[in-house]
Amino acid sequence: MNLESLPNEILLHLFDCLDGIDLLHAFYGLNSRFNLLLYKQFRAYRFNFYSISKGKFDIICQQHLPFITDRVISLSLCDDSKTPEQTNLFFSYIPSLAQFTHLRFLTLPSLSSSEILMKIVNEFHHLNNLTHFELDYFKHEKDTKDYQLIVNNIWSLTKLTHCRLDIHIGIRNKFRLPTKISTSLKDLYISRFKLNYNQIHKLLDYTPHLKRLSIFIDFGTIEDYKPSPLPTLTI
Repeated sequence: MNLESLPNEILLHLFDCLDGIDLLHAFYGLNSRFNLLLYKQFRAYRFNFYSISKGKFDIICQQHLPFITDRVISLSLCDDSKTPEQTNLFFSYIPSLAQFTHLRFLTLPSLSSSEILMKIVNEFHHLNNLTHFELDYFKHEKDTKDYQLIVNNIWSLTKLTHCRLDIHIGIRNKFRLPTKISTSLKDLYISRFKLNYNQIHKLLDYTPHLKRLSIFIDFGTIEDYKPSPLPTLTI
Protein backbone atom coordinates (compact mmCIF):
# COMPACT_ATOMS: atom_id res chain seq x y z
CA MET A 1 0.00 0.00 0.00
CA ASN A 2 1.20 3.51 -0.83
CA LEU A 3 1.32 5.52 2.42
CA GLU A 4 0.51 8.71 0.55
CA SER A 5 -2.91 7.27 -0.34
CA LEU A 6 -3.91 7.08 3.34
CA PRO A 7 -6.02 9.87 4.86
CA ASN A 8 -4.38 12.21 7.34
CA GLU A 9 -6.25 10.67 10.27
CA ILE A 10 -4.72 7.24 9.60
CA LEU A 11 -1.25 8.70 9.12
CA LEU A 12 -1.47 10.59 12.41
CA HIS A 13 -2.52 7.38 14.15
CA LEU A 14 0.49 5.64 12.59
CA PHE A 15 2.77 8.47 13.75
CA ASP A 16 1.51 7.95 17.30
CA CYS A 17 3.03 4.43 17.31
CA LEU A 18 6.57 5.67 16.66
CA ASP A 19 9.25 7.33 18.78
CA GLY A 20 9.88 10.90 17.62
CA ILE A 21 13.42 10.06 16.46
CA ASP A 22 12.24 7.26 14.15
CA LEU A 23 9.23 9.27 13.06
CA LEU A 24 11.20 12.29 11.88
CA HIS A 25 13.93 10.14 10.33
CA ALA A 26 11.39 8.13 8.33
CA PHE A 27 8.90 10.75 7.20
CA TYR A 28 10.34 14.26 7.34
CA GLY A 29 11.45 15.53 3.93
CA LEU A 30 9.43 13.06 1.85
CA ASN A 31 7.10 15.79 0.63
CA SER A 32 5.33 18.94 1.79
CA ARG A 33 2.26 17.01 2.98
CA PHE A 34 4.25 14.87 5.43
CA ASN A 35 6.21 17.90 6.61
CA LEU A 36 2.97 19.74 7.29
CA LEU A 37 1.54 16.79 9.22
CA LEU A 38 4.70 16.47 11.31
CA TYR A 39 5.12 20.15 12.13
CA LYS A 40 1.55 21.40 12.29
CA GLN A 41 -0.87 18.57 13.09
CA PHE A 42 0.90 15.82 15.02
CA ARG A 43 0.84 16.65 18.74
CA ALA A 44 2.24 13.67 20.66
CA TYR A 45 5.99 13.46 20.15
CA ARG A 46 7.91 11.11 22.44
CA PHE A 47 11.71 11.40 22.44
CA ASN A 48 13.85 8.77 24.16
CA PHE A 49 17.46 9.82 23.55
CA TYR A 50 18.98 6.80 25.31
CA SER A 51 21.89 5.38 23.21
CA ILE A 52 21.22 7.69 20.27
CA SER A 53 24.24 8.66 18.18
CA LYS A 54 25.47 12.22 18.58
CA GLY A 55 24.88 12.89 14.88
CA LYS A 56 21.19 11.98 15.11
CA PHE A 57 20.86 13.83 18.40
CA ASP A 58 22.28 17.01 16.87
CA ILE A 59 19.93 16.78 13.88
CA ILE A 60 16.84 16.33 16.06
CA CYS A 61 17.78 19.15 18.45
CA GLN A 62 18.97 21.62 15.81
CA GLN A 63 16.62 21.01 12.89
CA HIS A 64 13.37 19.79 14.46
CA LEU A 65 12.88 20.36 18.18
CA PRO A 66 12.76 24.18 18.04
CA PHE A 67 9.62 23.89 15.89
CA ILE A 68 7.76 21.21 17.86
CA THR A 69 8.61 21.75 21.56
CA ASP A 70 4.96 22.47 22.37
CA ARG A 71 4.04 19.06 20.86
CA VAL A 72 6.44 16.95 22.92
CA ILE A 73 4.66 14.86 25.58
CA SER A 74 7.55 12.62 26.66
CA LEU A 75 11.28 13.34 26.98
CA SER A 76 14.13 11.13 28.18
CA LEU A 77 17.71 12.42 28.44
CA CYS A 78 20.64 10.25 29.48
CA ASP A 79 24.20 11.07 30.58
CA ASP A 80 25.60 7.53 30.70
CA SER A 81 28.83 6.28 29.10
CA LYS A 82 27.17 5.91 25.69
CA THR A 83 25.85 9.48 25.64
CA PRO A 84 28.03 11.54 28.02
CA GLU A 85 27.00 15.16 28.68
CA GLN A 86 23.84 14.66 26.62
CA THR A 87 21.66 16.74 28.95
CA ASN A 88 24.12 19.63 28.92
CA LEU A 89 24.29 19.46 25.12
CA PHE A 90 20.50 19.39 24.94
CA PHE A 91 20.25 22.69 26.81
CA SER A 92 22.84 24.24 24.53
CA TYR A 93 20.28 23.74 21.74
CA ILE A 94 17.07 24.26 23.72
CA PRO A 95 17.84 26.84 26.44
CA SER A 96 14.69 26.36 28.51
CA LEU A 97 12.00 23.83 29.36
CA ALA A 98 9.45 26.64 29.27
CA GLN A 99 8.71 25.77 25.64
CA PHE A 100 7.61 22.22 26.53
CA THR A 101 4.14 23.29 27.56
CA HIS A 102 2.52 19.87 27.02
CA LEU A 103 5.26 17.68 28.48
CA ARG A 104 3.78 14.87 30.59
CA PHE A 105 6.69 12.44 31.04
CA LEU A 106 10.23 13.49 31.98
CA THR A 107 12.93 10.87 32.59
CA LEU A 108 16.51 11.68 33.60
CA PRO A 109 18.55 8.48 34.01
CA SER A 110 22.24 8.83 34.91
CA LEU A 111 22.11 12.58 35.37
CA SER A 112 25.57 13.72 36.45
CA SER A 113 25.56 17.53 36.47
CA SER A 114 24.32 19.33 39.58
CA GLU A 115 24.10 22.57 37.60
CA ILE A 116 21.79 20.99 35.02
CA LEU A 117 19.73 19.34 37.75
CA MET A 118 19.16 22.68 39.46
CA LYS A 119 18.34 24.32 36.13
CA ILE A 120 15.68 21.71 35.45
CA VAL A 121 14.26 21.88 38.97
CA ASN A 122 14.07 25.67 38.83
CA GLU A 123 12.05 25.43 35.61
CA PHE A 124 9.49 22.97 36.97
CA HIS A 125 6.96 25.78 37.34
CA HIS A 126 6.74 25.86 33.53
CA LEU A 127 5.77 22.18 33.33
CA ASN A 128 2.12 22.50 34.25
CA ASN A 129 1.15 19.23 32.57
CA LEU A 130 3.91 16.98 33.95
CA THR A 131 2.42 13.77 35.40
CA HIS A 132 5.45 11.41 35.54
CA PHE A 133 8.99 12.23 36.66
CA GLU A 134 11.98 9.90 37.06
CA LEU A 135 15.42 10.98 38.29
CA ASP A 136 18.59 8.92 38.68
CA TYR A 137 21.29 11.20 40.08
CA PHE A 138 24.69 10.52 41.61
CA LYS A 139 27.04 13.08 43.13
CA HIS A 140 29.84 12.91 45.67
CA GLU A 141 29.63 14.26 49.22
CA LYS A 142 31.36 17.52 48.35
CA ASP A 143 28.34 18.60 46.34
CA THR A 144 26.35 21.10 48.44
CA LYS A 145 23.35 21.93 46.26
CA ASP A 146 20.02 22.60 47.91
CA TYR A 147 18.29 19.20 47.92
CA GLN A 148 15.43 20.62 49.94
CA LEU A 149 14.66 22.88 46.99
CA ILE A 150 14.72 19.88 44.65
CA VAL A 151 12.19 17.97 46.74
CA ASN A 152 9.95 20.99 47.29
CA ASN A 153 9.85 21.85 43.60
CA ILE A 154 8.90 18.28 42.76
CA TRP A 155 6.13 18.32 45.37
CA SER A 156 4.92 21.64 43.95
CA LEU A 157 4.13 20.17 40.52
CA THR A 158 0.36 20.47 40.36
CA LYS A 159 -0.37 17.47 38.09
CA LEU A 160 2.44 15.10 39.05
CA THR A 161 1.01 11.69 39.92
CA HIS A 162 4.03 9.35 39.58
CA CYS A 163 7.55 10.04 40.83
CA ARG A 164 10.64 7.83 41.00
CA LEU A 165 13.74 9.19 42.77
CA ASP A 166 17.04 7.32 42.78
CA ILE A 167 19.50 9.83 44.24
CA HIS A 168 22.91 9.30 45.79
CA ILE A 169 24.71 12.30 47.32
CA GLY A 170 27.51 10.66 49.30
CA ILE A 171 27.89 8.59 52.42
CA ARG A 172 25.54 10.87 54.38
CA ASN A 173 22.75 10.23 51.96
CA LYS A 174 19.71 11.71 53.70
CA PHE A 175 16.37 12.31 52.10
CA ARG A 176 14.98 15.80 52.62
CA LEU A 177 11.34 15.57 53.59
CA PRO A 178 9.17 18.01 51.62
CA THR A 179 7.84 21.14 53.23
CA LYS A 180 5.39 21.69 50.37
CA ILE A 181 2.15 19.74 50.11
CA SER A 182 1.61 17.79 46.91
CA THR A 183 -1.99 18.01 45.70
CA SER A 184 -1.60 15.26 43.09
CA LEU A 185 1.17 12.74 43.85
CA LYS A 186 -0.21 9.18 44.08
CA ASP A 187 2.70 6.85 43.32
CA LEU A 188 6.14 7.39 44.86
CA TYR A 189 9.34 5.33 44.65
CA ILE A 190 12.39 6.47 46.64
CA SER A 191 15.62 4.48 46.32
CA ARG A 192 18.87 4.52 48.37
CA PHE A 193 17.42 6.58 51.23
CA LYS A 194 16.23 5.09 54.51
CA LEU A 195 13.34 6.68 56.36
CA ASN A 196 12.20 5.77 59.81
CA TYR A 197 8.55 5.18 60.60
CA ASN A 198 7.95 8.66 61.97
CA GLN A 199 9.49 10.24 58.86
CA ILE A 200 7.16 8.18 56.70
CA HIS A 201 4.18 9.65 58.52
CA LYS A 202 5.55 13.14 57.99
CA LEU A 203 6.06 12.32 54.32
CA LEU A 204 2.42 11.26 54.08
CA ASP A 205 1.33 14.50 55.71
CA TYR A 206 2.82 16.35 52.76
CA THR A 207 1.61 13.77 50.25
CA PRO A 208 -2.02 13.31 51.31
CA HIS A 209 -3.20 11.64 48.07
CA LEU A 210 -0.47 8.99 48.00
CA LYS A 211 -1.73 5.48 47.18
CA ARG A 212 1.50 3.55 46.55
CA LEU A 213 4.83 4.02 48.29
CA SER A 214 8.09 2.12 47.76
CA ILE A 215 10.88 3.04 50.15
CA PHE A 216 13.61 1.62 52.39
CA ILE A 217 12.66 1.55 56.06
CA ASP A 218 15.22 2.11 58.81
CA PHE A 219 14.33 -0.67 61.25
CA GLY A 220 16.98 0.58 63.66
CA THR A 221 14.59 3.31 64.75
CA ILE A 222 11.62 1.07 65.39
CA GLU A 223 11.84 1.63 69.16
CA ASP A 224 11.05 5.32 68.63
CA TYR A 225 8.10 4.56 66.40
CA LYS A 226 4.84 6.26 67.27
CA PRO A 227 2.08 4.12 65.72
CA SER A 228 -0.68 5.72 63.72
CA PRO A 229 -2.76 4.57 60.74
CA LEU A 230 -1.75 5.03 57.10
CA PRO A 231 -5.19 5.68 55.65
CA THR A 232 -4.26 6.68 52.08
CA LEU A 233 -2.02 3.78 51.09
CA THR A 234 -3.65 0.92 49.20
CA ILE A 235 -0.63 -1.42 48.94
